[in-house]
Amino acid sequence: MNAVSTPTAPTGTRTSAARNTPAPARPAPARAAMSTPAAMSTPAAVSAPDTAGSGPGTDAGQKPLFAPYTSLGAYTRAVSGGRGPLPVFTGPRTDLLDGIALAEEVYSGLRTPEPCDTGVVAGGPLPAALNALIHPLARHWVDTPDDLPDTGSVLLVGEYAHLRADAVQHVLDAAHATGRPLSLLTGRDIHSLSWTAAKQYARVTADAPVGVLSELDTAAPAPQADVWLGADDVHRLDVQQIALGRVWRRVLFHGNGKDDQLNLGRFTLCGASPAQAAPGMPGPRCAYGLGCTKPQDRLIPARRIRTAELVLANCFSGALAGHAMYDPKYLILLDALDGPAQTVLATLTACDGQRPENLAWLTATAATGNAALAMNRQLRDINPYPAFVQTGLRSSGLDPSHPHPHSPTPTGTGTGTGTGTGTEANSGTEADAFESSRPTRSSAFSAFTASPDSPNSSGFPGAAGPAGAAGGAREGGPGMDAHRDGNGAGTGDGEGDPAAPYPPLHRLGARLSGLLDSGLLDPDYPLRPRLRALADTVLRDAVRTVARSAPDAGPALAAIAAETKSLDLALAHRFAKHHDDPALAFPTYFGERSTAGAPVALDTPCACGRPLRSYRRHGRVPAIADTVQTVCARCGDVANAHTGAVALHVKAPAEAAAGSTLHVVVEAVAPRDGTLNLGIVLPLYLDARVGPVLRRVDAVAGRRAHAEFTLDLAPGATPQAYYFSPFAVQDLGMSVSRVHFTVLPRP
Repeated sequence: MNAVSTPTAPTGTRTSAARNTPAPARPAPARAAMSTPAAMSTPAAVSAPDTAGSGPGTDAGQKPLFAPYTSLGAYTRAVSGGRGPLPVFTGPRTDLLDGIALAEEVYSGLRTPEPCDTGVVAGGPLPAALNALIHPLARHWVDTPDDLPDTGSVLLVGEYAHLRADAVQHVLDAAHATGRPLSLLTGRDIHSLSWTAAKQYARVTADAPVGVLSELDTAAPAPQADVWLGADDVHRLDVQQIALGRVWRRVLFHGNGKDDQLNLGRFTLCGASPAQAAPGMPGPRCAYGLGCTKPQDRLIPARRIRTAELVLANCFSGALAGHAMYDPKYLILLDALDGPAQTVLATLTACDGQRPENLAWLTATAATGNAALAMNRQLRDINPYPAFVQTGLRSSGLDPSHPHPHSPTPTGTGTGTGTGTGTEANSGTEADAFESSRPTRSSAFSAFTASPDSPNSSGFPGAAGPAGAAGGAREGGPGMDAHRDGNGAGTGDGEGDPAAPYPPLHRLGARLSGLLDSGLLDPDYPLRPRLRALADTVLRDAVRTVARSAPDAGPALAAIAAETKSLDLALAHRFAKHHDDPALAFPTYFGERSTAGAPVALDTPCACGRPLRSYRRHGRVPAIADTVQTVCARCGDVANAHTGAVALHVKAPAEAAAGSTLHVVVEAVAPRDGTLNLGIVLPLYLDARVGPVLRRVDAVAGRRAHAEFTLDLAPGATPQAYYFSPFAVQDLGMSVSRVHFTVLPRP
């Protein structure tokens, strides 16, 4: 593995992270006094910090880089004076002192951050002193998000509660569509926002390492990382000691998770903060005194990661206000911002980020500007929407004046699953049209500039609804009828006829190929022999001497239809009994081997009331069946289906108490007359039962077929956020929805 050099090692020396001990904290160098531009200075004298001591985390005789102020007046005087440590308005938030103390170990001096082109403050005016520190972070300021120009980088500023998704989501969408860099500057309250703003002017210590810790990456270590922990490493090493035992320049954590946590094998990166909880807001199980899913000594508080740049690469790690499932007290992004990190990359919604995105982040440079932009570019083929968002400006870890202390080497050994060859370049570094117009550094003054010598009724449409199709074609639309004769005569397989008594052979054959030949199902999958036999029959009877001969086609198609109907039922029974049936993994398995088309806005809202977008995923090879994914910015992917499969519409309450019953209505719209198999799959960690296990309904094409289910929640069900997954099977086409709800404590 590429590993961090110890403080006494010569430049370029690398040691195994498994053997490397935590680097001892180095004494911070003496820091020059900070000066404020004359235009922002006032005659007021510099005020000493109104906290005891010489500053958190500093030894006697050393000048602290940051100074906390409990009163707004003292903070204002410090900003106006323009000299001394960077002021932070902590107010009553004593918990911020821990982050400030850790930051003294991360940063060794000051910098002038590269400003964004245009900034806007959401939620009303800021205190004048805070505004004075934030103002230099953008070259131009506008009054509202609607006033933002069409070009240039964007900075959205405001307390977390004021950056509501309903108000700013369109800004993020527009920036993503045009490839514009966008950054947030936020915190859980005005005090955290003050802390985030102050950190923008700090420069990370020059010899800190870059790290990647991934629960999901099984490939060889990348040579650009000093410390690399892959999937095997995460499950056998002390991840907590590695994460907390050193100062990082940039570090990325990659695993499964949600708003409040990121899983790392036996450990969890945790977002629970000592900040006050909001009354009446739901939380994870620890909010109800039930502890964590992992042992307490295996938790890694996000706010204690000593780094200039932190990446939280899991789903929903940076959900905007109004989109988060839990109380902000538990949001991992906000906890990280209360710590030392000046730049935090997190995910707005569901995200399929994997190795390509990790490499895009690793190879980002100062010219890239916004690391989230590089990661989102790489994600476009699977998540064609803004997934990552960057809070903070470009981190000092990417500043050109402080290059990486280690040059990439041709090879690197590690504790991963192989040896890095140095030949795997990041494919996300291709030129972007926007970069050519990216503004150069301006002469705009910055406050505390460093001198050169200073250191719930919803439709979840399946493929029957509108969806972006590869090459601009849509299911049933122009370009999709290549299987039809030039004179418009049908092939005899009923393709495109909703009243046909037989499944369309072309579509059925494609689904069989996806199940049998893609690698989705193991060789010993119980239904594989029957699926293979049906595939052979379809191939045999697709010959024109049968398909175009009425006396022969009828019996052949009837036999295919009967076996297909029987297999539909067999699959549905497996789904109802086995939540981990591999066929249910088709959205991820096919999605990772597909290219996403352009999203199309749908008329039907999500269960949460927010807009839905749908897009088609076209398989890169013929064995990968085309699918359609429908996404909500708050809920993530709420529907996945084979193209041309059943469309599901689900109605259910958003909350239910432990011990109660959740009533679920599933309405299904079939593309063809016939029998539908409907059921609900529950996650393994939800203590509940579904009744009935399965429903079979006769459907008329284009009309809603109605079915009802109950979810009986056990009295001991853990209060937290969950989801359940209604499904439908017809003609081997699968549709799976995801419906979020919250279990509340038993009254």
